[in-house]
Amino acid sequence: MSRERLNRVAAAAVTTALVCLGFGAEKSERYQAYLSPMPHNDAMHANFSGKGTAIATLDGDTMSLSGAFTGLASAATKAHVCISKGAGIPGTPIFEVTVPPAVEGKVTGAFKLDKSQIADLQKGKLYIQIDSEKAPNGNLWGWLLAEHEVAGQDVPQKGPWFQPEFAVKTQ
Repeated sequence: MSRERLNRVAAAAVTTALVCLGFGAEKSERYQAYLSPMPHNDAMHANFSGKGTAIATLDGDTMSLSGAFTGLASAATKAHVCISKGAGIPGTPIFEVTVPPAVEGKVTGAFKLDKSQIADLQKGKLYIQIDSEKAPNGNLWGWLLAEHEVAGQDVPQKGPWFQPEFAVKTQ
């Protein structure tokens, strides 16, 4: 094979690889949330029930959210993406999320995030909250954490399972 032909074949292979690998394209990031009842006292216990899951995909500065919930004690009234100081700490709503007025349904939304909101998402400070008729200040919530494998009940975890978002920094 001549040197010129070899150079053309190599250039074609590199070009094909760059196109297939999406050279210059940003890789999307995926996050997941397990929605569970918010903390409550014994008097409010009957008002807090249900569960759900959600996946968020970050493409550039756009976050797309898709999930489902079931088992609420009363119909959902609204839902939000909220920002907090850390996982398990109630925060402030920053985006409204679409949710049906029902005890089960889908959670959807798409939002433009600024740089600080992207950083907070990556640090595990954003969460989804679903309010309901009997729990107007929050029925279900779940933090958006980097996509990870979820082991079933009584299944031992193998390999790295640590979620850095839950790291406690000491000095």
